[in-house]
Amino acid sequence: MLRGVNKKIIEINNVEGGYFDRVLFFISDDKRSEPDSVLNNQAEKYVSDTCSLKYKKRLLSGETAKLIFKMALSAGIGLAIGTMFL
Repeated sequence: MLRGVNKKIIEINNVEGGYFDRVLFFISDDKRSEPDSVLNNQAEKYVSDTCSLKYKKRLLSGETAKLIFKMALSAGIGLAIGTMFL
């Protein structure tokens, strides 16, 4: 619920990531005198940093590849030991 009529609001409609359709930013009173371009840039930066799907980048990281390699190696060692006792 929005109270008052003297609020400055920025609406971002092109939100990437698929979870949100739009984001509303309510500008604080002390920052209302900033130029619109600065406020819009800050809002766009915030949306791009927080709303995008970042898990795609993590799946391709070196740490994930190391974990998969360790798991495969452990499974291979377990299989080798298991076949020796049969």
